[in-house]
Amino acid sequence: MLASTQGLVAQKPSPVVQDCTQRYKSAEAAYQAGLFTDCIRTLEGLLDSCDLSRKQKEGTLQMLAKAYVETGEMGKAESTVNILLKNAPHYELNESENPEMFNRIVKRYEIHPKLTIGLKTAGDWYRHKTIKTYSVLEGLDYSPPIHDSGYFFTFHGFLEYEIIKGLSISIEGRKFSVRQGRAITKLPSFVLYYQEDVRFLEFPIYIKKFFDLGKSFSAYASAGSGLLYFREATGIAALSYTKDDIITGRNTDFDDIITDIDMLPLKNRYTGFWNAGIGIGYALRNVRFFIDARYIGGLNSVNNPKNSHLIPELRDDYFYIDQEVRVNHFEAGFTISYTLLNSVKRIRK
Repeated sequence: MLASTQGLVAQKPSPVVQDCTQRYKSAEAAYQAGLFTDCIRTLEGLLDSCDLSRKQKEGTLQMLAKAYVETGEMGKAESTVNILLKNAPHYELNESENPEMFNRIVKRYEIHPKLTIGLKTAGDWYRHKTIKTYSVLEGLDYSPPIHDSGYFFTFHGFLEYEIIKGLSISIEGRKFSVRQGRAITKLPSFVLYYQEDVRFLEFPIYIKKFFDLGKSFSAYASAGSGLLYFREATGIAALSYTKDDIITGRNTDFDDIITDIDMLPLKNRYTGFWNAGIGIGYALRNVRFFIDARYIGGLNSVNNPKNSHLIPELRDDYFYIDQEVRVNHFEAGFTISYTLLNSVKRIRK
């Protein structure tokens, strides 16, 4: 019995909370009765002495601004609305319940997300585009392209800054790995196979334009460029031919494999790309969800076959040389973001 009584006592609001609640109700009653000066005095004291929740502060500032409008103190009403919108950037204006001048003051302000962080997950279809083919042995066709290994998933973050309402600039950072291969053959006796594991860092930068689709829904189109950086490239070459084969010019059988070749000397460590995308999403206060699609196109070759002399064993003993290739990829996925900071700006007089 004693424990139950203690529990009930513990659940009772403190005298301070009860006093703040009662003062708010008194201010509300004064406003409804047209006693706006009394309402203002009570609400100003409430803001100074009570620890209000975000929602309670929103209601208090709204009533205070409306009371200032009723007493003709437009400067104070303007300042209070500014504080209200910074405290509650997702404030919903119900015009039918407010004085017309209060509605006008609120409409003078433009509010939009200013600084946002987010996470993206996407399926990525990675492709190579051959620019130029090089050869080592005459009579051997080096045109077979790099074999692309389907698709993979990425998970990475981004930062977005909205310059003006509806127009932002974003930067992403992500890393990904790809395994790719290439076969060069001349039947019946010559088979050369090359496999490579590559690891990249990618930094897309782009401008994003938003389009309002109605309450809480929006779409965007984006365009930009970026940097692709080679972190690591490790190759394996396997070669098999017989002395009956005349391609190599060697009168011997050969069947061998070389592994763990550091291919970075034959790569352009930094390359550029362009990107373009679209998306459609839904906003829930500071959280936004988007379904996205994007294409990334390489601007120059990630391989540098002209440096093949830096790994002479691969070129002279295994007769392998890279092609110049661009890296392109298409991705489709899902984004979730959170707005850290909103912009509240007066746009009309």
